[in-house]
Amino acid sequence: MATVRTGKVNYFRQLKMAVLYPGNEAGSALDRNNRIAVFLFAILPGLSPNFNSFILLASMVWGAYCLATGSLALNLSKSDRLVAIGMSIYPLVMIASIFINPPYSEELDWIFRLLPFFSVWLILPRMRQSPDGSLVPLFILGAGIGMIVTFLFSLLQIMFLMERAEAGTSNAALLGVIGVLFGGIALLNVQSPRSVEQRIAILGYAAGLGCVLLSGTRSAWLVIPIHIVIFLWYFRKHSFHLSLRSLAITSSLLLAGLITLGSGQILHRIQALQENLTSLERTDGEITSLSARFALYKGALSAISKDPLTGYGPQNRMASVLAELPDNIRPKLPYSHVHNGFLTAGIDAGVFGIAALSLMLLTPVIGAWRKEAGPGRDLAIALALLLFSSYVITGSFGIMFNQKALDPIFAYMVALICADRGSTGFAPVVRS
Repeated sequence: MATVRTGKVNYFRQLKMAVLYPGNEAGSALDRNNRIAVFLFAILPGLSPNFNSFILLASMVWGAYCLATGSLALNLSKSDRLVAIGMSIYPLVMIASIFINPPYSEELDWIFRLLPFFSVWLILPRMRQSPDGSLVPLFILGAGIGMIVTFLFSLLQIMFLMERAEAGTSNAALLGVIGVLFGGIALLNVQSPRSVEQRIAILGYAAGLGCVLLSGTRSAWLVIPIHIVIFLWYFRKHSFHLSLRSLAITSSLLLAGLITLGSGQILHRIQALQENLTSLERTDGEITSLSARFALYKGALSAISKDPLTGYGPQNRMASVLAELPDNIRPKLPYSHVHNGFLTAGIDAGVFGIAALSLMLLTPVIGAWRKEAGPGRDLAIALALLLFSSYVITGSFGIMFNQKALDPIFAYMVALICADRGSTGFAPVVRS
């Protein structure tokens, strides 16, 4: 037992060295800063998503400084430029819609919110200063560690404070999106030859699912079977070092534990959905979560049909939707968004907004698919599909973009997916 504990302590000491002291070769300072930023970015989403915004903003500012002073060259490939342009079209369309549609209201604030989507131009050249294959495994490992800590935080909230867990996100739905995405990312580390990293991968995935269950985010539940298909595709092509028997036993025990811990929340959310469905048949005017969504969808579709080309601008989003609803329903809808990312883009900028959003959602898949063939390409595709499916499915029933946490996460992951060559093989973070 003492040997096992000593091994774990040594591992985390080696991990600290791998993050803080990557080497003495030229460019190691930039590499060290990249490693610290990537590792923290993966750990923090469920604990303090505002820190993710800070990390992205700081990386953008430093990247702009390095490019302006000539210490870094832009040096983006044709594929990189395609991804960066695809990311940039969405904010440019939204900025245009702000100025096309008066009255102008807090336009500088809206423009500032859109800045993360330009970040690929600035942070990708900086990420390229780290050796190929060094940042993505670190991000995957950080996702596992972050999910484990986030789940423990969520569990304490459920036990003592809240009906639905939020962890450090201040929003249960946001925790659900982060849990299903970063839990899925964590599981990719099962392919590591290091036993500690394998355990973190499995525990991180279970913790991510635990966050999804404790948050009661039903749209995130729908993502889980899609992610399983992605895992089956990826692991069928790439062997992992954990025995199938050990994996089956561990997974069964963790699944039983998750069901036990989350059964109350699952039953509560299913019962709430059943009650909402029943209330749709009544005519007493009661507004439930489900009926409110239907009303918002109906109002959004009506508004889009009246101005399908230019939309109304994000500053007029909810006002334009509520204007299409009956007077007796309008005061009962205190929501600040439409609960559908595609309808939101349509209201903001018409069909051009929907097209720009769809292109941006596809950019991680495009960036991964256009890599040269190899294990790095497969890993990038797996990451891209996890990211794409998480945002599309949860964003079709809740929040997608225009959010302090989700915007930086998407933009940062797109740059990370593009950073390595497709021929780069996976290597554990701690190699010795």
